[in-house]
Amino acid sequence: MKQKVLVSAIRKIVGAELLLTAAFMPVAFAQTAPATPASGTTATTPADSSATKLDRVEVTGSLIKQSDKTGYNQVQTVTAKDIQDSGYTNVADYLRSISANSGSSWDQGTNDSFAPGASGIALRGLSEKYTLVLVDGQRVTPYAFAVNGTDTFFDLNTLPLNIIERIEVVKTGAVSQYGSDAIAGVVNIITKRNMHGLTLDGSYGGATSGGAGTTKFSAAGGFGDLNSDRYNISGAVSYYKENGVLLSDRDNTQNLNYLNKPGGLLEQGQSFLNNGGDNVALAPCPNGGHAVNGALTGGSGTECVNNTAANQSLQPQTTRWSAKVDGTFKINDNVQAYAGLWFSRNETTQNISAAGFNSGSTYFDPATGGIAGLANGGLLSANNPANPFGNPVFIQYTFPQTESVDTVSNFVRATTGVKGSFSTGSFGDWDWKAEYGHSQNVVSNTYTNVISAPVLNSILNDGTFNFASPTGMPAGLLTDASTQGISKLDTVDLTASTPNLFKLPTGDVGFGIGAQFLHESEVINGVTEDVVPAGVQEVDGQRNVWAAYYEFNIPIIGQILSFDQSGRYDHYSDFGGAFSPHFALRFQPIQAFTAYASFARGFRAPTLIEGSQSKTFSAQSASDPFSPVSTAAALVTEITNGNPNLQPERTRNYNLGFQLSPTKTTDIGFDWYRIEINNAIAQTGDSIQTQINNQEPTVVRNASGTIEYVNTSYGNVSYLDTDGFEFTFSQRLPTSIGTFTLSGDWAYVWHFKMPNNGIASDFAGNNGAFYEPFGASIPRWKGTTDLSWNYNKWAATLSWEYTGPYTNAIANVTGGYPGASGSVGSWSIFNLYATYSGIKNWTIYGGINNIFNRAPNFDPVWQATPDASYDSSLYNYIGRFVQVGATYHFK
Repeated sequence: MKQKVLVSAIRKIVGAELLLTAAFMPVAFAQTAPATPASGTTATTPADSSATKLDRVEVTGSLIKQSDKTGYNQVQTVTAKDIQDSGYTNVADYLRSISANSGSSWDQGTNDSFAPGASGIALRGLSEKYTLVLVDGQRVTPYAFAVNGTDTFFDLNTLPLNIIERIEVVKTGAVSQYGSDAIAGVVNIITKRNMHGLTLDGSYGGATSGGAGTTKFSAAGGFGDLNSDRYNISGAVSYYKENGVLLSDRDNTQNLNYLNKPGGLLEQGQSFLNNGGDNVALAPCPNGGHAVNGALTGGSGTECVNNTAANQSLQPQTTRWSAKVDGTFKINDNVQAYAGLWFSRNETTQNISAAGFNSGSTYFDPATGGIAGLANGGLLSANNPANPFGNPVFIQYTFPQTESVDTVSNFVRATTGVKGSFSTGSFGDWDWKAEYGHSQNVVSNTYTNVISAPVLNSILNDGTFNFASPTGMPAGLLTDASTQGISKLDTVDLTASTPNLFKLPTGDVGFGIGAQFLHESEVINGVTEDVVPAGVQEVDGQRNVWAAYYEFNIPIIGQILSFDQSGRYDHYSDFGGAFSPHFALRFQPIQAFTAYASFARGFRAPTLIEGSQSKTFSAQSASDPFSPVSTAAALVTEITNGNPNLQPERTRNYNLGFQLSPTKTTDIGFDWYRIEINNAIAQTGDSIQTQINNQEPTVVRNASGTIEYVNTSYGNVSYLDTDGFEFTFSQRLPTSIGTFTLSGDWAYVWHFKMPNNGIASDFAGNNGAFYEPFGASIPRWKGTTDLSWNYNKWAATLSWEYTGPYTNAIANVTGGYPGASGSVGSWSIFNLYATYSGIKNWTIYGGINNIFNRAPNFDPVWQATPDASYDSSLYNYIGRFVQVGATYHFK
């Protein structure tokens, strides 16, 4: 029924837009210049035979330079000013707020992540490995660790705001020019070059609820004029520091008590014994805790609890440094050489949780290279003073110390190249480019207050440590551990294109051709210490890739209807080759209206983690109905093995849309997309919950009967189909008191289908994908609406960001969530930002984000994780944030 209503609404919208097109067609011809003809030609239209020639520029998603703002792909262009006017203090937070970035998009606030300290983007609700991020049109190495264990991505935190010229987001996806991993779309970060003078900027901000104090300084500038001096040197440096936020800093999380929420539990740190029946609180409760009814935590009997909110971060402490320098040299009027070097250092410190364990805890055993359970099933010996039963018993225990991770990420990128243009007369005017780039990312994680498995085994068995009345800590029990990841990428890119290869009766034919050579490598060294918990990954992979690609742009009916066809062949040294064709039509009967449609076949190569002899030791929330202790939801260890025999995923992309500008001050856009992924790579077998429920042989139990781990691997076992719509609009209104602009960008996910335990399931509008590789909720609606005002030296923007509700599809699947509501509500925040530039060389700015201090919506499924009871791929809980700053421009 909902789909029929939606289809009817869409038909009415399209019909209305066509009526508007017809109504405003004379206005459009009278007010708007006709499309730019191909270089060296003169176009005529019914309205004007003396069209003004416009410069052609590179547009992400096409080899051939163009002058019209609407091409064959839906491209959203974001300027540095757009980011600043939003009130966001960094590039990552702004990009993650756009409507096309939906669920399964993780940032540095994701607690206990496989990729701590980093932020990615996941267009169209697909995981981050399906979105390709470029810098100045070139590929860059991914973050050295992969979120969710497999999802490789470029760390947006590497990007300081002062180096951004603009960002182009190709939302149609599967652009054959770029090849693998451009399935959901392409994000091209264009950095500033050819700067003059010097610009200094500084700001300070803080959350009114405490924590999250942010300090930012930057400088950018350059010297040399390409025309007169034949060179330009540009550089930028930046410093960014954020104090972080703890769960104890926020009212709704400071007690970890969600009992007043539907399906909520008491999520404080637990300590108890179990002798095969109900839980029994230690006597006395250790570390200042107190006894409660175990039902409050989803357990049974009685338990000791401690408030561990101060042991967990909502946002980590962050310090970021960045420096970038670029040089451009004019060899002659048609050839330029350039080179650049960029370095960034990001450090984050995140509190994961209070240190703790239970009898089912596991650790990485360096001697065997696998997972091991605690000695004697992890049971507390009968001779321990805290054990009143006279026989070994199950124990769960929380220490007061905080387990944390300090992450240092060093990113380096060096580029050089030559570009130019020439004219052949008979075969067009050509632009060409040859580039080399090297980028690498080294990430080092240091974990503190993790538990030494040998020491823990000792104190569980020898009775020397009284868990009920501890006096100090056993020597060596809490220790440090470290991991390191290194990713590298070398690229060689060669391209050439012309807008007028030859002329047809209908106009000029454009043509582009390119070749690319890549060498990728990734090494992840897991912990070498035998510590609890066993969150470890081991990867060592590399491969070579070469590709050749082309593009034809063919006018069918002059400037009215044109056809674009492109293709790319990639050859990977680890699995072979794949060809990706792309077909597109562009219809522009008048300058005010452009419609476009495209179809593409593509692929995604297995990541070096998925397709190598890797091992990933992770944890996922599940309940164990056969546990001798507790059936409440808890984290269960998984071992996932890489598979060198994987084949690439195969994809199809469909897109249909239009852009309408009925007046000089009005722009309207509407787009439909569909992405089909077949042969999808996922963990083999049923979901972890189903494997446990069915007591499958992949579930390995220890001597105490609790689950030690669940064993699985990657395979080409699945599919995923998603489609949806996007609506954009902008209306300017000039008045005597300034110009007002109302604009918006809204996205709707219609379907998000993939199998769930062998049954086709639609996860659009619900949180059913929590147990799938994507691991997040997929709200149907997400959008932003801005109201801007400009008057003389003043400017202000009021923004409304909206994330729609979703059905609580799995709240009761695992049990332990009595009274859970049927849905999670929508979330709206409002941001206000203002600037004043009336003082010579100065710009003063300030703003308030999340004016009404809205907290993210409670989802009981997430309360069993260290993520503070909400889907952290959707929300970023800083709270009300106020900032002030100033920019000074040296002329």
